[in-house]
Amino acid sequence: MFTTLDASTRRLYLLLLAGFILFGVIFTIAGAALPQVIRAFGWSYTVTGLVLAASSAGYMLSSFVNGFLSQRVAPKLIMLAGLVIGAACMAFFMRFPSPWLNLALNFGIGICQGCLEVVTNVEVIHMERRGQSRLMNLIHACFCIGAVVGPAAVGYILKEDIPLTAIFMASAGLFGSLAVLTILVRFPRVSAVKGPERGSGRRMLGNPLILLMTAALFTYVGTEIGVSSWSSEYSVRVLDVAASTAALAVSLYWLGMLAGRLTISIAYKGSRQELLMLGLSIFGSLSLAAMLLARSAPAVAVAIFAAGLGSSGFYPLGMSLLGRDFRSAVAVGTAATGGAGGAIAFPFLMAVVSQSVGIRSGFWFYFGMALLLVALSASLVATVRRRGVSNPA
Repeated sequence: MFTTLDASTRRLYLLLLAGFILFGVIFTIAGAALPQVIRAFGWSYTVTGLVLAASSAGYMLSSFVNGFLSQRVAPKLIMLAGLVIGAACMAFFMRFPSPWLNLALNFGIGICQGCLEVVTNVEVIHMERRGQSRLMNLIHACFCIGAVVGPAAVGYILKEDIPLTAIFMASAGLFGSLAVLTILVRFPRVSAVKGPERGSGRRMLGNPLILLMTAALFTYVGTEIGVSSWSSEYSVRVLDVAASTAALAVSLYWLGMLAGRLTISIAYKGSRQELLMLGLSIFGSLSLAAMLLARSAPAVAVAIFAAGLGSSGFYPLGMSLLGRDFRSAVAVGTAATGGAGGAIAFPFLMAVVSQSVGIRSGFWFYFGMALLLVALSASLVATVRRRGVSNPA
């Protein structure tokens, strides 16, 4: 898999892998800590939803701006700036009970996430063999490693009565260390492959495939982050388990994601990403339904893992599909912006629904969105077929 990369590119790829592991940590620890934060600070579901949505708002703004900015500014500078902002905000996150202060800090964390998202995906697109998605799936699998480790660390901290701020301070230190490594690693300049879609960023924004992918990632990421952020609270409310145990539900979800992405990265050598995305979306929706119908903790645990497995490859496969046809930071940034929009809207809607009619009803909302994702995935298959960009696997 790495034989096609020269030494300089391999070092950059390893740096991006490390960055995505930490990305996964900060993406999930707030959700894993949610039951404890709600009870310690006395926040309502609605206020909590606003705080959680703030990182997605920062991520959306950062993804869209950096999609255009990366055409004029060195990716290394964008990534470095994001890491510094992320480290500073993580150092103070959840140290004080003010929801508005934490909202502002979480917005800054989202800015960091958007920088990592765009730079990493664009750089990996240029490293990837034409039509394949193995490097992309592997790097997003590393995101899942962080997403598994983070909630597990939160569960350990809560069980041992260690102050919850310890996990955020440790993350700040790791991001600071990664910023230092970023200074030392060279970013090889790779020219984009010129193709039929080469043109202005504004013209790309109206491309049907980019618009459809943006809508699909809006639905996918919104459902993904919603299930991840609220599964621990679901376990506490519906199954009556301890908060330290419920935090492991988030790890289970991302463990399923990790298993799926690693399997795809190692085993899938084809180029029909859109078909695999459709199959995963169907499996994910069935798993979410099973979770909602289950009544015992072990059954819910299995269903959460399966839901993560169904969600696993959708995002990296979508990015690879865009990279295969466009190789453009604008295309990547626009699709990532759609994902961020879903991450803002869905958890907040979940909070409002749960506040009104209960958290189980909120999860039925996510099941409805999972069915919508199946429909969008089927549309992607049809669109790619019409464009004639797929090659037989």
